[in-house]
Amino acid sequence: MSPLYLRCGVCGRQQAEGILSRSSWGHVSLADGKNASACPECKDKHSDWEQRIQPGASPAEQSAFGGFQSA
Repeated sequence: MSPLYLRCGVCGRQQAEGILSRSSWGHVSLADGKNASACPECKDKHSDWEQRIQPGASPAEQSAFGGFQSA
């Protein structure tokens, strides 16, 4: 089974998912039913992180849809 990764929709950072790491990330459901995530640094740095990871907000969000990616 491939490991799952969280990918930040703001900066594009990728991190292997674990129970502790997942809880520190921000998560939002998008209008199309998919999920997107924001890393702890972006969540703290950008009070509008939820808007930044909406479709069309940044180039990084294009790879962030789904919230998780397999290796």
